[in-house]
Amino acid sequence: MLVLSGLLPAAAALAQPAPVELPAGVYDAQGTALSALVYVPDGARARGKAPLLVLLHGCEQDARTFFEDSGWKDMADAHGFVTLLPAQKHNMLSMAGTGGFGRYGNPLGCFNFADRLNSPLKGYVPREAAAIVSMIGAVRAGHGLGSGGPAVEADRIHVTGLSAGAGMAATLLADYPQVFAGGALFAGVPALCAQSMQSAASMCGISVMRACGEVKARSGGYDSREWAKTVQRAQHPAGRPRVLIVQGAADCTVDPQNALYLTNQWTAFHGLKTDSPVVIGQEPSWPDRAVRQGYAPAGANALWVETVLLKGVGHVMPIDTANPQRPCGRVRVSDKKTYIEDVGFCGAALAAGFLQLEP
Repeated sequence: MLVLSGLLPAAAALAQPAPVELPAGVYDAQGTALSALVYVPDGARARGKAPLLVLLHGCEQDARTFFEDSGWKDMADAHGFVTLLPAQKHNMLSMAGTGGFGRYGNPLGCFNFADRLNSPLKGYVPREAAAIVSMIGAVRAGHGLGSGGPAVEADRIHVTGLSAGAGMAATLLADYPQVFAGGALFAGVPALCAQSMQSAASMCGISVMRACGEVKARSGGYDSREWAKTVQRAQHPAGRPRVLIVQGAADCTVDPQNALYLTNQWTAFHGLKTDSPVVIGQEPSWPDRAVRQGYAPAGANALWVETVLLKGVGHVMPIDTANPQRPCGRVRVSDKKTYIEDVGFCGAALAAGFLQLEP
């Protein structure tokens, strides 16, 4: 295992290109309101090929700001991978009904990760998940990469997200495991913990209004029968997708118990036993606050599932701004909650190492 100090190379040059719009006509939006940006750092263009990371923002966030502030832009610049930034539309009228304009966007700008009941797609896949996979196909075909852009390495496509973005990331990994080499879920919820966004709050243990002790996921965390069907229909290489689960133990928005449910899901997916972790202990660079457990079969050269619990950390993307030589995110002055906090620990760096995004 790599320690955190080994995950961050020297800071990349400050002058880097800006994200560009992914043209709407090159992907199938599936009737959703999703749009996307694509970021191609100079390092990816210079090498001619690069991994692709799909980065999914949380509720009350926007794609560009989350990318810039979460530490992921720093990682893209340092390691030279392409980043796809799907964006949700804030729509106060959405979720009011089950059809028409009521299905476009989300009142808080959340990805509709649980929206299965009215899905027209085979297997009842949420249509936003299908739209994001179509975006990935467009980027693989060269759209958004610019003239002479790098080729996306098809076996190095990953997804990560925070909160509802992590919920969508888990949904993508579950419904399209053949697409992704791995994923990193920050403060997320299990795939299939609910069948609709209207029921997700009560079923998945999510709240922005209730007291901290009242934020509880239902026992079991997901429908085991439906999850079994997901596993059975999956076509994926052994050991893929690898999944990193990161959860703040003091989270009052998403029940921290969801980390256990996610661990149960992905160890079951890979046929691993949750009572036989191969790594038990604390993150070496943060010995008092990051407790980790890893899972992989004997002989594997990398963990297939890893869970990291951050003691004393709430519902945030953890960043570390203390070392200017190894940048990781920024604290933005805002009158609204950003869900990004400098806690002296870089979640994006931890995930970049787990996902093997280095050149």
